[in-house]
Amino acid sequence: MNFEGWSPIRIYREPGGELLVDWMRAPPEVTRTPFFADGVQNAMQWPFHQAFRRQTPLADLIDWAHTSPGLQPSGIVFHVSRCGSTLVTQAFAALEDHVALSEPPPLDDLLRAEHRLPGLDAAQALAAARAFASAWAQPSLPGHGSRRSHLVIKCDCWDTALAGRIAEAWPDTPWLFLYRDPVEVLVSQMQQRAAYLIPGGPLGVNPAGIPFDEALHMGPETYCARSLGSIYAAMVREFRPECTLLLDYRQLPEAISRAIALHFGMQPGAQAIERMQATFGVHAKNPSHPFAPDAGRKHHEAPQRLRALAQEWIAPHYDALERLRARQDGEARAAGHRPGALATGATLP
Repeated sequence: MNFEGWSPIRIYREPGGELLVDWMRAPPEVTRTPFFADGVQNAMQWPFHQAFRRQTPLADLIDWAHTSPGLQPSGIVFHVSRCGSTLVTQAFAALEDHVALSEPPPLDDLLRAEHRLPGLDAAQALAAARAFASAWAQPSLPGHGSRRSHLVIKCDCWDTALAGRIAEAWPDTPWLFLYRDPVEVLVSQMQQRAAYLIPGGPLGVNPAGIPFDEALHMGPETYCARSLGSIYAAMVREFRPECTLLLDYRQLPEAISRAIALHFGMQPGAQAIERMQATFGVHAKNPSHPFAPDAGRKHHEAPQRLRALAQEWIAPHYDALERLRARQDGEARAAGHRPGALATGATLP
């Protein structure tokens, strides 16, 4: 089967038991929105995309990856949430020859297949994950003159604990581990809590493995702190010095066109850097609004209880990440280059 111009948007099991894929003729805007799911939802509002869709067995997606292989990921972004990861992907999405997949639900479903797609064995799940990314990162698209050269994938924050599966899928792809001061992240989450930090939420995510009854009685602040702490801990545990660039939120946005781009095998030229920098002045999750620094405000607003919870459950892992980053930076300087400047790649215009 020929899927030229088609992109997979959902993988699910039908009532009869077969795993199916929904496809759409996705416009480029889908991968330029802050989040993949929002881009798909926006596109689906158009009657054309509701009328012209395809539904196939999962095997067809995997076969298409062999027939028409897409780009391998240039880099994969892991993060602890509310730490600037969306800013990173939005900067790369601003480049015409880049594809940025920002927290695509089908990839998360495949990484957690034992929960989200029961019956799909681990090897097939990884093959499907590679095929999903490949379908979105075709080097050329019908009707579009420029060829694509780079694919960047941002995982959901809880998938940091599954970084080993990502390594199985793409063993040669460099990683970015992005984190932030625990108080700032915890304050942000308590002001607007993400769905995965609600016990028994629809995503089926429980980062700290807290029993449901216990979670209901501990209060939202404690549940969030313990859950976030487990994500920070996973980042420490999964850190692989040979492929991972560690960055703190404070190093953004300057590090995007420098350390991160170079770590991902890119050498941005002046025009590419200008396009990337144009995204720095807007709110990454809501590009219609300007960006306003909020680190100081978050610390000022943090009640003592949140500070104590951040110190108890998150700070030890944050401190470990800071030590790893300091060691990484020291080794880079000793080698005579900036952190993240090891990789080389084609110069972008």
